[in-house]
Amino acid sequence: LMGYNKNVCKYVSKTRAFANTIDDGHVTFVSNNTYEATDESLGECFERNAEGMLKNMAIHELALLVSFYDVSVENIESVVADKDFSSMKTLEGPSGKVWTDFDKIKFTIKTKTGKEVSVQADRCGGDTSYATVTDSAGKELFRHSMPDEEDKANVSVLEAKYPGAMPYFFSQDPDYITVKDRVAANCALGHEAEGIATLDIACETLRVAEYLVPVLRDQLK
Repeated sequence: LMGYNKNVCKYVSKTRAFANTIDDGHVTFVSNNTYEATDESLGECFERNAEGMLKNMAIHELALLVSFYDVSVENIESVVADKDFSSMKTLEGPSGKVWTDFDKIKFTIKTKTGKEVSVQADRCGGDTSYATVTDSAGKELFRHSMPDEEDKANVSVLEAKYPGAMPYFFSQDPDYITVKDRVAANCALGHEAEGIATLDIACETLRVAEYLVPVLRDQLK
């Protein structure tokens, strides 16, 4: 079992539940980080996360696609980048080495089994992640964010207790607890670890990331 905590996030489960109540609803998972929109900040980010955005920041969203939307390398029919939103940069890191990566990316995957889902990730987008459901005309029908109003009080407590930690640790704290509880119950009691990514899902998620990088880079040239 793997610790892809967004598999058990409230905003993910609520969005999936709403999407199941309507016909032709399109789900988009949005992930944001809080890096400054400067070459220096992003260059440091690219170097420290040298595996690249899709195997780092956006790997959690790809795990959702593999877990819940039948996405696999063999089952991908098409991948289309949103060129208006997406951006790829080549920047110098602190060591002087040059790195090329996405500072923001949005794409839609269609599967051979008829499913369609989108992912959006922005290194400089802020500290709120969310998911939306839109209709066939693109009108937003539903949105749920992380943290939501219920979670923000806990974020304030954690910020005071652990100053200097990355902001996403605070907003995702309840989900890390859920992951640990379900994995522990599976190991100790044999209970099903509902929603938790398996090693097979994790391996396929990395395969999907490896597949997507050159495809998306080619589309953004």
